[in-house]
Amino acid sequence: MWRRLVIVAVALAVGAMASGMSDYGRLIVATVAFNAIAVLAISVLAGSAGIWSLGHTAFIALGGYLAANLAGMNIAIEVIVPLVVAVAAILGYFLGLSAGRFSILYFGLLTMAVALTGVEIIGRLTQLTGGDQGMPAPPMPSWTLHRSLESRDAMWTALLLAAIVFVIADYFVKGAAGRRWRAVKSHRLASMSLGLVPHRENAAAFAISAAVAAVAGVAGALTIGFLEPETYSLDAGVMLIAATVVGGIASFWGAVLGAAFIVAVPELARGLRDVSAFGMGLAMMAVLLFLPRGIVPSVLAAGGWRRPASGGPVATAGAHKRIVDEATAGKIAALATELMPRSDKSLVVEGLSVQFGGLKALDEVAIHVPAGATVGLIGPNGAGKTTLLNALSGYVKPSTCKLMRLGDAELSDVAPYARLRLGFGRTFQHAELFGELTIREMLVLAATMGHRNATGAGGSDSAPTEIAEKIIDGLALGEVADRFPEELPFGIQKVADIGRILASRPHLVALDEPFSGLDSNETNELRAILLGMKSAGVSILIIDHAVKEVLNIADRVVVFDFGQVIAEGTPREIQDHAEVQRAYFGTAAAASSAQIAAGTETIDD
Repeated sequence: MWRRLVIVAVALAVGAMASGMSDYGRLIVATVAFNAIAVLAISVLAGSAGIWSLGHTAFIALGGYLAANLAGMNIAIEVIVPLVVAVAAILGYFLGLSAGRFSILYFGLLTMAVALTGVEIIGRLTQLTGGDQGMPAPPMPSWTLHRSLESRDAMWTALLLAAIVFVIADYFVKGAAGRRWRAVKSHRLASMSLGLVPHRENAAAFAISAAVAAVAGVAGALTIGFLEPETYSLDAGVMLIAATVVGGIASFWGAVLGAAFIVAVPELARGLRDVSAFGMGLAMMAVLLFLPRGIVPSVLAAGGWRRPASGGPVATAGAHKRIVDEATAGKIAALATELMPRSDKSLVVEGLSVQFGGLKALDEVAIHVPAGATVGLIGPNGAGKTTLLNALSGYVKPSTCKLMRLGDAELSDVAPYARLRLGFGRTFQHAELFGELTIREMLVLAATMGHRNATGAGGSDSAPTEIAEKIIDGLALGEVADRFPEELPFGIQKVADIGRILASRPHLVALDEPFSGLDSNETNELRAILLGMKSAGVSILIIDHAVKEVLNIADRVVVFDFGQVIAEGTPREIQDHAEVQRAYFGTAAAASSAQIAAGTETIDD
């Protein structure tokens, strides 16, 4: 909230100081204001969603020309702005749907085509745009002021629109929408495991950005008073990109600085041939070489006002030791029992085959995880374990599948992002956390997405923020909750990944090598978490090389080899199974069985 108050206060302060300036000075302030809105549109899109657009000048033009035509029809600015926002958002949403289908380069080329097409359309719709000759922007009526806004009102109007847009953008970027966008940007597959729909999130981000750009067009039309195609050319789009990079991607104050930069340099170089272009290029080179994050983020980071620095190996190791000491098995079991819904859904897979070219990774696999049971899946590398998990997750399409059912739902026909909604959740071997979300933000996002799974099914119906705080407290993640994954050791990342699955609260949890890379303390802690989930009645599928842990936790164990199930039974039956012993544990059955029971034997990578 304080950020939004600061934004409004700064706008009022700038307006008050500029009120005593000459008409030209107020024009410059207004120009910086509407350019700041335009730069913010690019900055929010690139920083939150990882999407770069050269075509936002088309949305700025849409805002300007639509506002001018509506003003000519004597429609008030209080109606013009919402209408312009709605039209731009709709068009931006449909364009944004294609963002996930293309690489950054190809989508950039697509938006460049949009910018070029926009200029051509302006040139041809002469009755609405004045064509290549341009058109004057008439005064805009205002219900609030009971008169029409003219050039003398441009500065305060541009500052007011900028303040409103910046506050609304802050609401989206720092809120639930921004968390979703950054999750998709950071790790697309992991975001789908939480139920996020990447192409829809990309489209939503693009829609908001397009709407912001259109508001810049309205403010620009009122400020300049004349609209012409050159104002919305591809060169103007490139300048907005440059301003974003110079000021700092995803930085609100960087958007203001970038706007001031692209306005001030031409003004200072007025009358000096090519000096403006030279100054722009030189500044861009300097920023890219010495301040790659942009001026504002680099200055804030240097002053210690940005992302917290790593606590170092001593601090993080100490925090993790406290996790093991304080988070007892009983406490974690109680946490899992409170949060997780008691599963009434069985997973049944029959006739699952996956083929990559001439390689058959899975061959007529059948597996059953009863409701509330824990099933372990073991096998050497190349046996097909990960392929099975990716098929269950929807990341790999089966070549053939007779049945892949969770409860009453057939999973094989469901998109990956819809499977959590049906009760299927998973973890990742390498944690795969979201690099641009703190641990707390990630848990809040997971709890938000998982809320529908637990409510009414025996799980907690607390608010997502409360769920996140309970997990942070229960897993003793308090000292690292506001840190980013890159600042944490691997063991704590794995604990956070388990916290994510607790927050998302599926009926069945598929764990991809949860014990890999953990030391003995971390292993003990994770074992307690899984036993707590088991006691809560959660259906669990564990895929791991840590045979001792799997045998100690699982009710039944399935053994894979060359894409086929070669054995299935209780842990004791698997230990004594002759084919399993020959395939994995050597020919000395008694010795191997003793080694497994003692926990000294694992399946090697």
